[in-house]
Parts: sequence; structure tokens; C-alpha cells
Amino acid sequence: MVKVQIYSQWCEDVFVPARVKQFSKAARLMGCTGFQDYAEQHDLKDAEVLDERELVGRWLDKNAGEAAAKAEGVA
Repeated sequence: MVKVQIYSQWCEDVFVPARVKQFSKAARLMGCTGFQDYAEQHDLKDAEVLDERELVGRWLDKNAGEAAAKAEGVA
């Protein structure tokens, strides 16, 4: 399990557990063999040498930064 930090509607940081298996299942539904295959296709560095839990954590960190950048300036 990976702890995911979210920003709630009440302007506080909340950590919720994210199951790594859910990300693997989602990757398979998108036509990949697993999350590692998905990460390699989406330019996640060192995807072939990391385990699945580390991959999910890095992917979440990378995408959380992109989402925050997109949200800036939104009222």
C-alpha cells in the first residue's frame, strides 16, 4: 500500500491509502501487461529496475506535481 496525499475541500492535507494492485489492474485494462509496462510506455525513468510499489509512488509524485501546476490560477 502507498499513502497518497490529497488536498481536501477544507484546505487541509489528507493521506489516504492507495492499493498498488488497483494501479496494476487499471494498467491491464488499458492494454498493458502490468503497471511496469505502463510506466515504461509513459517515460517513467528506471521503470525496468524498480518494483511495482516504487513505480506507483514515483508515478503519483510525478502526476501530482503536474496536476498542481495545472490547478494554479484556477479560482
